[in-house]
Amino acid sequence: MRCNKCNTRLADHDLWCVECGTQSPVIKAELSAMKSLGRTRTNLNNKISEMVPASGFSIILGVIPIALLSWIFHNYIHALGTAQMLLNLGIKSLMYSLFVPFLILPFTVISGDDDYVLKLRDLIAKLRNYPRYFLFCLLNSIFFVAIYLICFGFPGFASDPILRLVWIVLLNYWAAIVLPVPIIMERKQLNPLKAMVLSYRHFHDVRWNIYLLALVLGLLNLLAFALAIFPLLFTLPLSYFAIRDYIKLLEEYEMLEYRI
Repeated sequence: MRCNKCNTRLADHDLWCVECGTQSPVIKAELSAMKSLGRTRTNLNNKISEMVPASGFSIILGVIPIALLSWIFHNYIHALGTAQMLLNLGIKSLMYSLFVPFLILPFTVISGDDDYVLKLRDLIAKLRNYPRYFLFCLLNSIFFVAIYLICFGFPGFASDPILRLVWIVLLNYWAAIVLPVPIIMERKQLNPLKAMVLSYRHFHDVRWNIYLLALVLGLLNLLAFALAIFPLLFTLPLSYFAIRDYIKLLEEYEMLEYRI
């Protein structure tokens, strides 16, 4: 493989030309998130139906409680002042952090091998990892609360309207950072904070690919939820394995070398 600009010979896993600094074709070709998603979908053919019980577990203990909480907070919980606002944000952070781990616990089952198997009994056996995932969700909640307070301000002391756009940018950028974290936690045996730091430091070259994968899977599962939840039984396993396969691909390209 050679650089498209200066024709310097590149190693197979070089992401940038060592001579002119031009991005190599690897990122758009071999490291394409959409191509990886297509390969995962092909590998999962005729196997997703076997994962329905495990998906149902995540839906019942994760998706449905999260949806109910969102509905309750939207319709019945309102901030009447600064103290009430802070209290509401604290309650929301804690409640979401209690249930989101059930939605992402399947990563504990699938991250350690190359198979496309997700069984309910294996998922239940991994419930001992719940505290680590609760901490992961709590750290995310703290970040969301912090940027909300910065970008929206307190009652009676609003922030600059331009910060609303900053809030949207930060939410999307954070999604690209945290999407690989559960896989990194399992494959590197790191705590959530170190896994977040590793994702932030090492995946900047493919951040847009990761974000595109997060966006596509998010929209797919949102549509599945809107269609009476049932399709989530099939879209959730695809999402889990698509994320795992892409992070494993990045690992093969030595992007997860531990240097913290």
